[in-house]
Amino acid sequence: MGKTAYFACFLVVASLVPARGASAQTATGSLEFVARITPTAARPEPVRQFTFYILTKSYAAIVKEVEEKVPPPARDAFIDGLKVSPELRVWLKGHDTLDLTAPELDKLLTPDDLIKVPEFLEAYQRSNRGGVTSGLPRPKYREADRTEHPEKYEKLRQEYLNALMKFIREHPETVSGVELELDAVNPQKKWAALLSERRKKVGHT
Repeated sequence: MGKTAYFACFLVVASLVPARGASAQTATGSLEFVARITPTAARPEPVRQFTFYILTKSYAAIVKEVEEKVPPPARDAFIDGLKVSPELRVWLKGHDTLDLTAPELDKLLTPDDLIKVPEFLEAYQRSNRGGVTSGLPRPKYREADRTEHPEKYEKLRQEYLNALMKFIREHPETVSGVELELDAVNPQKKWAALLSERRKKVGHT
């Protein structure tokens, strides 16, 4: 029988023989069956050293029972443990996706999201830097002003964000491609790993 042969396994119930007992309450029984494997274009042969299991309930019921013992990871708790801004955590909890690199992400982002969530703002700025976007507002504040002239810094920063908000609303096409700049903060891989680990536990239980 070659290693590359394909096998069809047939289970044939040979007999169901109730044991003799004094009463129905004490009666037992036995189930005997014969299993044969048939290599392609060859004669059937008895199966040897192969373990069979008799299920006391349906496979679907068993899977459901195991899944209840190994609950799925809590999504909100997972998000709370991410090393991202509080604003991004709030955004993730309010949306069904955890994949920030999905091509359709730009359809989920509003101008308000892009301005208020630091990771989205930085991704939008990187996506449109280098003069590729005509008319894009430029910040007039300097990082040094944050400590040296905090009031001036905040005033100029707010003016920049207001101008950028207006620009995004007038040019929504500039949001396309922002997902390409979010791989570093994308939680999807970690979430997928947790789900994969759970599937393994369910399968081995």
